[in-house]
Amino acid sequence: MNTFRFEAIDQMGLRRTGRLQADSREGALSQLRAAGLRMVSLTPAAEALPFWKRDLSGGDKPSRRDVMRFFQDFATLLEADLTVDKALRLSLRQASGRIRPVVQAMLQSVVAGRSLSDAMRAHPAVFAEDAVETVRAGEMTGMLSEVVARTAEAMRRQQEMQSAIVSALIYPALLLVMALGIIGLVVTSLLPSIAPLFDAPGVVAPAPIRFMKAAETFFSENGPLLAGASVAIGLALLVWWRRPQARAWRNRNVRRLPLLGGMLNEIDVGRVCRILGTLVAANVPLLHALRATVDLPGGHLFRETLALSHRRIQEGARLSDALSPLGKAAPQMLDMIRTGEEVNRLADMLLRAADLAEENVRTRIDRLFTVLTPVITCVMGLVIGGLIMSIMSAVLSVNDLAATP
Repeated sequence: MNTFRFEAIDQMGLRRTGRLQADSREGALSQLRAAGLRMVSLTPAAEALPFWKRDLSGGDKPSRRDVMRFFQDFATLLEADLTVDKALRLSLRQASGRIRPVVQAMLQSVVAGRSLSDAMRAHPAVFAEDAVETVRAGEMTGMLSEVVARTAEAMRRQQEMQSAIVSALIYPALLLVMALGIIGLVVTSLLPSIAPLFDAPGVVAPAPIRFMKAAETFFSENGPLLAGASVAIGLALLVWWRRPQARAWRNRNVRRLPLLGGMLNEIDVGRVCRILGTLVAANVPLLHALRATVDLPGGHLFRETLALSHRRIQEGARLSDALSPLGKAAPQMLDMIRTGEEVNRLADMLLRAADLAEENVRTRIDRLFTVLTPVITCVMGLVIGGLIMSIMSAVLSVNDLAATP
């Protein structure tokens, strides 16, 4: 028996959803008809596995690379003037194992009469809301193939940027792990082994050993109290961390950092301009295009400005004027939008602004990690060198005392 998830309309015109078991899809359809239901969608439902058989690392979920490759293949097929269902059938053959069930469910939904955007919206864990809204805009304007192709290109650029960030992080991360490992080895092995040398009368122990003994005494005497206080503080921080005020505070202060803040602003500019330019190029009304980009940026200033720009444009303002609060965070973007409006090439200038923002992100990444690597090296060298020098000087002083008659 197979399990199916259905969405249907009953005799009273009410929408009903649920699951049923049948040998085949035809058997499931027969059960729905016998119950007086008119089928809207019918998709296979994945059976719930016991927790010890589940992939807790998320390996069964399609990755961003899988989604990007699907969009690239699907865009190529649509550009060959294939219908959506035929393109999905061919994409199903080329899809990877993790995204294949999703494409199969989308194909069944499209064949049942639903739009491609509605079929994608049924899988929010796979397709982001901006991708769904972009595809829906392409369906409304009859430019689906072009919109899907531009969406695939945007995903490719985003994947390249993420790969660049990960590649740049590898060396500083390895350096930091090695330095922390050396410090841990000194603190947990070297210091306890030489601590008995300084138990003799008149011998002053070095600061690291005095600190280690004081910490051992403090934790042994106040262990339960510290554990309870740590749990209470951790829970309080967790509750505060999830509050909107805390999120706004983190967002505001992180974007004030010298290198990181500017890079995050450029990432928001690239994402917003890429999607907005794609939709405007597909002849989507500007108000609808803005509605699809409100949730894209991570910065609160960008989100609030995009949300308010919808009302300002309805009142007759131009896009550059509606986005004027972003003047300090994204001056280059506003200049390019203003130029595009003056020469009637807004879509081209938005896409060009996205290209420049992504180039600026790569430049800022190189600068950030060019500075970060020597800083980590110097700090860890000073810490490790200070520990070793203080211990060696204390050991040498003990030897001098022992040699004195």
